[in-house]
Amino acid sequence: MSTEAEKWKKRFDREKSARHQAEKLLEEKSSQLFDANDQLQRRIQLKTSKLRREEKKFTALFHSSIDGIILFSEDGHIIDANPTICKLLKLSSSQLIGTRVENLYSQEFVEIAKEAIEEVKQVGHARFEANLKLVNSSTIPTEISASKFEVDDQTILQGIFRDITERNQIAQELESASEAAIKANEAKSLFLATMSHEIRTPLNGILGFTDILLQSEISEENKQHLQLIKKSGDILLSVINDILDFSRVESQQIELEMVDFRLTDCIEETLDIHAHAAAVKNVDLLYSIDEDVPLELHGDVGRIKQVLLNLVSNGLKFTSQGSLVLSASHPDPATIKLVVTDTGIGFSPEITGQLFQPFIQADASTTRKFGGTGLGLSICKQLIEVMGGSIEASSLPDKGATFTITFPCVPAQYSVPVTLISNDFNKLEGLKILVIDDHPINLEFMKVRLERWGCDVSSMLSSEKASELPAESLTSYDLILTDMLMPNLDGLMLAKAMQDKLDSSTPPMILATSSRQVSERKEALKLGFKGVIYKPIKEVELLKSINHAIELRPEPSSATKVSPQFKARNKHTYALIVEDNPINAKLAKILIERMGLIAHIAHNGEEALAALKAKDVYTVIFMDMQMPVMDGLTASSQIRQGAAGSSYTEIPIIAMTANALPEDQQRCLEAGMSHYLVKPINQVELTKILKGLKIVE
Repeated sequence: MSTEAEKWKKRFDREKSARHQAEKLLEEKSSQLFDANDQLQRRIQLKTSKLRREEKKFTALFHSSIDGIILFSEDGHIIDANPTICKLLKLSSSQLIGTRVENLYSQEFVEIAKEAIEEVKQVGHARFEANLKLVNSSTIPTEISASKFEVDDQTILQGIFRDITERNQIAQELESASEAAIKANEAKSLFLATMSHEIRTPLNGILGFTDILLQSEISEENKQHLQLIKKSGDILLSVINDILDFSRVESQQIELEMVDFRLTDCIEETLDIHAHAAAVKNVDLLYSIDEDVPLELHGDVGRIKQVLLNLVSNGLKFTSQGSLVLSASHPDPATIKLVVTDTGIGFSPEITGQLFQPFIQADASTTRKFGGTGLGLSICKQLIEVMGGSIEASSLPDKGATFTITFPCVPAQYSVPVTLISNDFNKLEGLKILVIDDHPINLEFMKVRLERWGCDVSSMLSSEKASELPAESLTSYDLILTDMLMPNLDGLMLAKAMQDKLDSSTPPMILATSSRQVSERKEALKLGFKGVIYKPIKEVELLKSINHAIELRPEPSSATKVSPQFKARNKHTYALIVEDNPINAKLAKILIERMGLIAHIAHNGEEALAALKAKDVYTVIFMDMQMPVMDGLTASSQIRQGAAGSSYTEIPIIAMTANALPEDQQRCLEAGMSHYLVKPINQVELTKILKGLKIVE
């Protein structure tokens, strides 16, 4: 073959090969394109199917929703309406579509709806309540949730309407029920307050005249009968107080009165009230306060004392021998812990949880044997919880009981005035004292207290060992403070033993005793004791007794000088009793005149004003609250305003009333009264007030 022919053949073969490759590539690309097209078709089908499902779902939800739904454009024209809204408005969808959405609302809600639509356009959603108007001119309350979404570059707004007629009716019924409950509670409180007043008024006469008869010359049998009457009256009074407190707590009417106070005063005053009851049962009433406990606090001291009084009273009720100890500690910076421990009958751990339930006691026989309503611990629990604290109990049968309360430790806002004179402490600096007491807690607390005052203290648990001390050891002490009730050798016997050993060189001695018997005190003084102090030992009394015993009498504090403002009016001290109840007036007159005052009686506020205007001699006024013609509140207010003369605008006015609620006390103080005594009148409280006013010695 010629060379030219070979060239052409090779060229042909190359072109043929290139054509085959191109065809093969085209075939591959066509196959890929077909596959891609097939996948695209499937995706389109899936998307279309999904869109159809979503559309069906939306359509189903739109038409079956229990809430009315309206779709409308940004300019407010309705695009669609579901059957629920049509049924609610009693209109067809054709009647609604094309109309403006604001036309659905009652006139007073149109502006609210327009503002909501603007809010939806800006933030995407809104919720409000409005009344829709119906074809019959009535309205229906609805809650509307509005939102917006995009469809084909068009913004559509959606309003979901829920009929709240039933909800509003329920709310109105609840409000009516709440108002009825409040009125019923007010009626109950008024009833309890009225009944308390009506019961306390005759009780005042019963208990008051019983006390007077007990102090008179009567046979032992009659004295026992009178003591039973008084005990029954005290029980009735306790029941009244418990029911009133429980009612206030139950209706959540407890308001805390936050004031600055000294914890020592709170504890001592609480125990002092029960000192006589403890002495009668020969139960040691003691207290201890840890060194790190802050003594100046801010809180509702009245409620704290109420809880402690109840716990101490309970402890004494169930304790026939041994001791009751109230201890204070500071477990953490935010908490004060008070623990009341007794050596009484105790209770089973299984019933601990029931103790704080109302009208529940340890067992069915407790009320019959010991009395009480079963309300005390329930009231304590709720009071402590209102203060932000807690209360717990633990015990074993015949092993005594322990009640622990905790409450927030809030420091006093200002320095709390102390009744002790600072100069007195300086006089005790370095004083060497021997303390003898068989009770370890009391011994330790006395040691800590005296060491705080700068004393050099030695302590002994046994009176027998103290009696065996050599003469040179005894004479090294500046003062001996001994307990009375100790095994084998009591305080009086110990004093005799020491005197026999030392003749006339016995250091000054002070006797601490739980007994209030006059004969015991006389015997102690006869034996040479320089003072007798009663348990629980108060700081003030202890300090005064020590200073007296070592013949270092304190100078009077400038803070306690007597003001002669009212005593200087006449050489006699006159009191005006304003009381409409003749029995209570007579009782008050007897009690007050026994204290050295001359008492006159006025039967209402109007008579009191007339008596004050007629005589410028009165030093103090005792004022009842509820009286005919003019009540005590009005009379007190007018006296303060000068209606009885300028000389009486500052006279002490002491409320003596059977109204025992805290708000009654507040009303008395707001009317200008100086002090508040609840009937039945407590002679101790009355004396305390008059002594505080420097009216009696």
